[in-house]
Amino acid sequence: MEIFTANQVNQVYVANAYKATNANVKLTKADTLGTIAVGKNTVEGAIYFQHVGAGGLTRSDLIDVKKILYGKATPASAMARNLKVATITLKSNLLNSNKLTTDEDYVLRIKFDQVIGLSPEHQYWKYGVVKGVKDMTATNFYKTLALSIAKNMSREAVQLVSVFLKTSNSEVEVTSATTESSLTGTYTGVIIKEVEQDWILGIKQQRPVSFTVEPVSIKFNDSDFVWGDVAYTNGAVIGNGKKMADYEYFYMGERGDQYRMVNWPDYVPTKYLVDPTKTYDTIALHFAYVGANHSVQMSEKDVTILVPSDATVGSGDSAASLTNTIIGAINTAAGATVIAPLA
Repeated sequence: MEIFTANQVNQVYVANAYKATNANVKLTKADTLGTIAVGKNTVEGAIYFQHVGAGGLTRSDLIDVKKILYGKATPASAMARNLKVATITLKSNLLNSNKLTTDEDYVLRIKFDQVIGLSPEHQYWKYGVVKGVKDMTATNFYKTLALSIAKNMSREAVQLVSVFLKTSNSEVEVTSATTESSLTGTYTGVIIKEVEQDWILGIKQQRPVSFTVEPVSIKFNDSDFVWGDVAYTNGAVIGNGKKMADYEYFYMGERGDQYRMVNWPDYVPTKYLVDPTKTYDTIALHFAYVGANHSVQMSEKDVTILVPSDATVGSGDSAASLTNTIIGAINTAAGATVIAPLA
């Protein structure tokens, strides 16, 4: 990672509060950690930000309003994602009175892409297998399949998916420790769910588990036949808190923390302001610095403000989101709408 200090290309601030300042009211390091203020330099025709960080009071570059190339606000919801869920059921024409009509080996293939550092060209396969016999009930088929998948996945050092049996109104988790005798319900399918992966700030990024489920063809009525249907749905929502924590971590490094962890454990740790359990809206300003003489070329930079999506200013019916309050202050200082507020 390149280190920029005097000419930092993306200045990132975590805003937990806003303070309106003027000639008589100033932002000080005694204000709440994460407080941000928007200032205006009328002589330079520029705006700037002041911010109370863990290390004290800092100020952004002066941003020439005429050199603002664009501004954008993004809600936390646009940066969230859902865990993937796949539901597997038998084709209806394989069943008669909810029992199998043909003897076959039913194989379910689970294909993982780019798992644990593998390249896009590499795929990783796991399987579930049922020795199907005529008159085997659908419930017993699904139990056998779920137990097979769970046992196969139990050998993984990192849990990639979890396995469930579907009933008419609930789900029953199946693990490698589950016994067949403990599964006494009536089951209508097998559910495979993506597992949220581990995360370590600045070290281990939380990646999605990319997988597809493929029932392998069997012989049925003297032809190849795909024995199962697979339906994909959205599971639990994963917010952007961990992603924003990593974002702050790396751009704090760009700010000048280039000796992070050197001579560990004898070092001064950096304090970060993002709470990874929360979600964050972002406010981005992309602008250019243009100097004089030999420095007249445009040097493009960014200021990014991370704002807790649930934070408000004011109370009761008059409460406004902290994100839109900061956007309003930026537009007022700039004398124009450079960033559209969030809906």
